[in-house]
Amino acid sequence: MLRLARADEADFVHALWTAPDNALWLDPPQGDQIAEAIAEGNLLIWDAGGPAGFACVTNWMHGVWSLREFAANRPGIGRPFLRAVLEEMFGPRAAHRLGLDITADNARALHFFETAGFVREGVWRECWQRPTGDWVDCVFMAMLDREWTK
Repeated sequence: MLRLARADEADFVHALWTAPDNALWLDPPQGDQIAEAIAEGNLLIWDAGGPAGFACVTNWMHGVWSLREFAANRPGIGRPFLRAVLEEMFGPRAAHRLGLDITADNARALHFFETAGFVREGVWRECWQRPTGDWVDCVFMAMLDREWTK
C-alpha cells in the first residue's frame, strides 16, 4: 500500500537511496532533502508489511510534477508500487504531467517505465555525474494525465 513517509522512516529511505545497487542510478540525497520531502508530503512509501520502497516527487508548477527518485528493496513490487504512485499523482494530486529522467545506460529502468506508459521525450547529453566521476546521458520521459489509464 502507498502512504506518506513518516519522520521515523528517514533512515530506511536514506539506506535504500544510497544502497550500492542504487549508487549508479540515483542522485545521492543532499543535506536535509529527505526530511524536507517528508515534511512537504512529497516522499511516498510502499508498505508491504513494512517499508519496502520509496518515491520522491516534486511539484515544479501547477500540475507539472517530477518523479525524482523511485526505489524498491525487493523484487516483484515495482509494478504495483508504480501503479499506486500513478494513481496518487493523477488522482489526489491532480498532476497534468509526471516526468522523470533515467541514465541512458539503465536499460532495465527505461524498459520498466516505457512499459508503464511513459514516453521518451529526449536526451540531455552528459547531464549527470555519477559518484564515480563518470558523466552520463539522461533520457527524459513523461506521462500526461490523458495517457494514464487506471
